[in-house]
Amino acid sequence: MYLGICGPSNSGKTTLICNLLKALKDVKVAVVKHTPHGIDIKGKDSSLFKEAGAEEVVLIGDEVVHFKKNSNLFKVLEELSGKYELILVEGFKNYKFLKKICLSESYENCVLKDPSLEGALEYIRREIEIERILKKLPNFNCGECMHKNCREMAEAIYRGEDKFENCRYWNPHALIDLKVNGKDIYMGKFAQNVVMNTLLGLLSSFKGVGEVEEVELHLVRKKDYKERR
Repeated sequence: MYLGICGPSNSGKTTLICNLLKALKDVKVAVVKHTPHGIDIKGKDSSLFKEAGAEEVVLIGDEVVHFKKNSNLFKVLEELSGKYELILVEGFKNYKFLKKICLSESYENCVLKDPSLEGALEYIRREIEIERILKKLPNFNCGECMHKNCREMAEAIYRGEDKFENCRYWNPHALIDLKVNGKDIYMGKFAQNVVMNTLLGLLSSFKGVGEVEEVELHLVRKKDYKERR
């Protein structure tokens, strides 16, 4: 998940982020900071490199910092989201899609206004746990579970009001996603197990495969395949 920390200058954004990082030692967290006026470390090597024309500056020590000129926030979040459970974003207050903890002022899509540290942590931990549940669901958003979408079901499971077994496409052994001609194909548990056991049985006979954790298969039939059969 990604969450904005927004507010005017000297409103406590950096302090809040530091306190959250200290309290979330059990969570993989990344931080994206908006620096529209350039790197704010005057006289140091980082600013000298930037002034000399470097488009990206990486500082390696106790922390790693990337500075990307005119980088797109969507792309940065996409790159980081596969590696971190939480991405705290300082700034970008005008980005409507970004859920925000707002300090001193309110911005669009503000989920908390001037919260205590405990209140912010409670919200973040709840959202992380719901995201963990959501990743275990097939995310077809089919509505057959009587929820509007998989996110709503994940929230119900978190509250103890529903369970994974009530999703007809949930499989406790694997998460299987199938597309045919670009269209999602929803497979029930029996069909999923047939596909999984067939693939695992086949792959186990291949030399050097070892234990299978994830399989990616892309099949495109050649146009003359039917004629040759």
